[in-house]
Amino acid sequence: MRHIVLTCLLSVITLLGLAQEKFTERLQQPAVGQGTVRVHHDADIEALLYGRRLTTTVPSTTTSRPKVSSLTQVPDTTGVGEDTPLTGFGRRVRMNGYRVQVYAGGNSRDAKRRAYQVEGQVRSLFPDQPVYTRFVSPRWICHVGDFQTREEALELLSELRKTGRFSEAITVKCKINAVTYE
Repeated sequence: MRHIVLTCLLSVITLLGLAQEKFTERLQQPAVGQGTVRVHHDADIEALLYGRRLTTTVPSTTTSRPKVSSLTQVPDTTGVGEDTPLTGFGRRVRMNGYRVQVYAGGNSRDAKRRAYQVEGQVRSLFPDQPVYTRFVSPRWICHVGDFQTREEALELLSELRKTGRFSEAITVKCKINAVTYE
């Protein structure tokens, strides 16, 4: 009895596997009066769909890259904190560090407008520094820079205060964007 059940189960699994293998082919078949579909996907997608790799990939040759253990600053103005690859040799990482907070308002439209206005002022005075304006409940915040040490952040803070526009600026400890070379 078990043998019959196992045989039936294996035949059903085989039929399902064959149906899955033709899934992308079925999508690409032209239908009368409809457009065409082309499916371009990686072999890893096929492995996920079908449980095995149906195509082979040629391993790419890599060149050796110089390894530097120190972290350097990234002029990133997107405010995206994801661990995303960069062009070149570095890789963006999030780490503990310091930024200068130049504005902290409420959660009103006026506070949002003022936060972006302050961002524009900072960008015009310090174009080489990244500026991050975002809503951190319950207020709009504008931060400047990505510094590994508090001393570096304090240098920018003193320069910001010298302009006379950012007298209430302070340094804050937060996650910063940096580049690591591995």
